[in-house]
Amino acid sequence: MKWQFGPYRVEGLIARGGMGEILRAYDTRHDRVVALKLLAANLAADEEFRDRFKREAHAAGRLREPHVIPIHAYGEIDGRLYLDMRLVEGSDVGSLLAANGPMRPADAVVVLEQIAQALDAAHAEGLVHRDVKPSNILVGDNGFAYLVDFGIAASLRASGNLTSTGYAVGTLAYMAPERFEDGPVDHRVDVYSLACVLYQCLTGAKPFVGETAASLINAHLNHPPPLPTATRGDIPREFDHIIARGMAKNPADRYASAGELARAARQALTSVTAVPGAFAPVTAAPSRRARWPYAAAGAGVLAVVAGVVAFATTMRTEPGQAIPIDPPTSLNEPADPASEPASSEQPVSEEVEPGGDPETAPAQPVQTKWCQELSYQGRERGTGCFEAIGDHLFAHDTDKDGMWIKAVAETDYGRVVECKDLNSKGDPVDCNFDLREKGRVHFKVELWDAGVKISETPWSDFVPIGQ
Repeated sequence: MKWQFGPYRVEGLIARGGMGEILRAYDTRHDRVVALKLLAANLAADEEFRDRFKREAHAAGRLREPHVIPIHAYGEIDGRLYLDMRLVEGSDVGSLLAANGPMRPADAVVVLEQIAQALDAAHAEGLVHRDVKPSNILVGDNGFAYLVDFGIAASLRASGNLTSTGYAVGTLAYMAPERFEDGPVDHRVDVYSLACVLYQCLTGAKPFVGETAASLINAHLNHPPPLPTATRGDIPREFDHIIARGMAKNPADRYASAGELARAARQALTSVTAVPGAFAPVTAAPSRRARWPYAAAGAGVLAVVAGVVAFATTMRTEPGQAIPIDPPTSLNEPADPASEPASSEQPVSEEVEPGGDPETAPAQPVQTKWCQELSYQGRERGTGCFEAIGDHLFAHDTDKDGMWIKAVAETDYGRVVECKDLNSKGDPVDCNFDLREKGRVHFKVELWDAGVKISETPWSDFVPIGQ
């Protein structure tokens, strides 16, 4: 049932937890749908918590890291503390693990890298999150991961672990040992928690299990970090060392930053096994409906596939304007070693025209990437591209005005896929959909303001999917 909370028209419940509840709401002042977090009523009774909440919500609202959920507003209405945040269409990692089982190592690393970027940015601003856990990591429909709940983060300048009423900020299953002691804490408590999250992503289980709070606290203080390979034998043994260091009892023995933890995980992964293209349960080959969402968009980097050469040709449709793709490369020029995929030992073969001799390179390279530009009110507003190698769909929001860009692709056999860029002038979003089937696809670029489509290009001509 809909009800009113200040200027917000509450439309439904998204999630409920110990800190309060997250609601889907319509902001009547700004004409947009948002995620509204109402903190538990008892927290507003704690003066210390209320003051810290407002101070840190203000600090978190200044963060511009793409993997931190933007905070639109915060405050208190009718005695309830609230956060007004961007609404992300997707699910949290905890729910995804419960539904799909543990991730493959490569997919766990992709999530880890994105959240590490968010934490390093916050730590650089003097903020420590103190509640890093799967349910505070959201994965959007396009695979982009966000860290939420910085509104209850504690400043690095604060020394206490408990409020005056004894309320601990955090979740016992992921809390670093020093959180249970009287000394000061720093950003390495987040490194510990992130290592706990990595363990759960790899195994599907929390690192320590206890029936009481006392047993969990004792485990964090005294039990050695668990070994992921003891639960799963199909992951690289290097992850045992990574979890052990990330969850070291002494903060000085841990990775110095979240980014260092993520880099170690990436190195362990690429030195042992190829990076798979999509999330999937590890116990069986995934069906299409059970697939994890693809998360490579979070890396913020457009991969260059070695050996694939494309003309600097474009496709023009009006009013969308064409933009150039990769510049031409001579077939006789040596490949750039930096563009070689780290996990591949064999170069990617070049495409040939249908019916051509696979043993002979074509006289002209085959175009594999097509792009469209969307213009709005007389200026460029965003771009979208489809790349046939690997079925990549790109969306790029090139302006920071609160609106966002979506690229939509439709196959000639009826499948529709989308890629959203909600970052506002950040890096392009790269979405991989693993279309698999042979066929053709056309695409268009759309401009959205909250839930309303403002403009769009016409559909492009159909182009080959090309596996």
